[in-house]
Amino acid sequence: MKPTLFYLSAVLAVFLLLPKNVYAKIWRVNNQSNYNNTTNWGENYGGTPSYPVFKNINEAVASASVIAGDTLHIEGSAITYTDAIITKRLVIIGPGYFLTENTNVSNTTYDAKIGWIQFNAGSESSQLIGMNIVYDGNSSDGKVYVNVNDVTVKRCRMERGVQFGTLLTDVYILQNYFAAGTNAIHTNGNSSFIEPNNIVFNNNICLTKLIWTNKNILQCNNNVFEGPANVLNLDFNTGSFKNNILKSAGITANINGGTNNNVQYNTVSNSGVFVGTTGHVWEPNMNNLFVTSGTSDGKYKLQSAATNNALGSDGTERGAFGGATITNRYTLSGLAAIPVVYDVTTTGVSQPGTGLLVSVKARTIN
Repeated sequence: MKPTLFYLSAVLAVFLLLPKNVYAKIWRVNNQSNYNNTTNWGENYGGTPSYPVFKNINEAVASASVIAGDTLHIEGSAITYTDAIITKRLVIIGPGYFLTENTNVSNTTYDAKIGWIQFNAGSESSQLIGMNIVYDGNSSDGKVYVNVNDVTVKRCRMERGVQFGTLLTDVYILQNYFAAGTNAIHTNGNSSFIEPNNIVFNNNICLTKLIWTNKNILQCNNNVFEGPANVLNLDFNTGSFKNNILKSAGITANINGGTNNNVQYNTVSNSGVFVGTTGHVWEPNMNNLFVTSGTSDGKYKLQSAATNNALGSDGTERGAFGGATITNRYTLSGLAAIPVVYDVTTTGVSQPGTGLLVSVKARTIN
């Protein structure tokens, strides 16, 4: 009963927030559903013929009932989801990650893991939020594949990064957690590859490299970079590189061919990086800057009273949790900007005249 109450409460909360003139629908996906599109509609998780609970993302994409502009809620599961190809404009929302570590983030401990998701023709302007993209043994795993324009990858955990198709424009990589790997972004490997225009890479926690040699990133602001120590971690051209923290010991960077043009208000661990740029801060011991303990992503918060916790260009703190607009900041566990029901309890006993008493605890995520 408890998981069912959670899902119904979460979906109801989202509907209540939508303007009355918005007709986009919200659909549930749960890979333990009994959905088969003929006789079963996910009844074991509350589905009906009109509002089924799909078993995997591809079933939802293929359904004639799911149209452009709709939202898919991917529910947490102990089982990794089947890889997905998106061919409609959709908002895909998972429950986040590190749910056993951060408090008040979920009513369950299950995230939504998937090996890979690919955005193909028809999925322009889609958003992917709150998913855990994992390496599950296949060489294609651990990536989000973007082959169309105007895709947002936001508040996800990724083990092998984002791979682009050729000649794209407007790709937004925001507020994600990149686990240690080879690189945060990738070409498709073709000799004819043409880089995307207007890549925005902001407010991420990046435990891997961001190597995009001789290629352009429109913005790279308010990130924490903690890739391999004592090597080149960052190599690209950009119109804006500010309010970042380069945490790894001995980390080096090659921004705009080493000219450091458009580089400002960054905090670095290596005294030789970005010397002479506006707002430059060298912190030789990053333990003095970050909190002394925390969760996998919470440990990248800054100590408010740290000597070298200098403000960024916008007057707020540097790093992934900074930025003048609160909704643009990194969010613990990658929670989507919707109400989160993190506890639902009931005695299971109906009270005369009142029915079944249910206690719901929820909070709103920015």
